Amino acid sequence: MPITKNNFAINLNNEFEGVDTAYLTVDFINTMVAEIEDLSDSTSTKAGLELVEKTIENLGVNIIGKGALAVSNTELTYAVRKDALDSVSSTTTVAAIQAAIRLLDQSSADYPMITADITGATVTEQTSMSDTGVNA
Repeated sequence: MPITKNNFAINLNNEFEGVDTAYLTVDFINTMVAEIEDLSDSTSTKAGLELVEKTIENLGVNIIGKGALAVSNTELTYAVRKDALDSVSSTTTVAAIQAAIRLLDQSSADYPMITADITGATVTEQTSMSDTGVNA
């Protein structure tokens, strides 16, 4: 008996799950181009970018992507989950991130792995990003 070819239909009923994203732009004010060392190296004195990233994650914000240093190497934009940001309480997540980043540079004894002055850093949130960058 010959094998018959069965016709099949492609299942076009798909459901995709995703998350809303927000974009946090950290303006360090000063250049961060030298702050690229590895945070896990105990002798590192210029791991500021990784230290900032770990600080954001430590506050419960999932980083799902990040851009390159922009605006004369003073700004960096992170893509984060929107549902991780609290905008209702008196101290929003964005304000808490800004305060935590500024504190990284307050005591070189506690955080000797950063040499750039980021005490004036600011954090802003955007809900969309253009193809030329958030602050372009």
